[in-house]
Amino acid sequence: MTQQTKTLLEAFETLPAEEKRAFTQEILRRSLPFDSGAISDEEIGAASSHLFDLLDKDDASTGSR
Repeated sequence: MTQQTKTLLEAFETLPAEEKRAFTQEILRRSLPFDSGAISDEEIGAASSHLFDLLDKDDASTGSR
C-alpha cells in the first residue's frame, strides 16, 4: 500500500459516519464492475460481524437506541 493510499485511509477515518457512507458509495460506484472471485462463508461471516459491530458503535454514539 502506498503512502498516498494510507493518507487517504487516515483522512477517511476522520469523517463523520454519513460522509463515510457517501464516500464509500462513490468509491464502489467508480470501482464497479469488479470481480474479486468467490467469497467463502467464513469471509462473509467475518465481514458481517464487523459490519454489525460498526453499526452498533455508530448507533451508540448517535443515541439511536
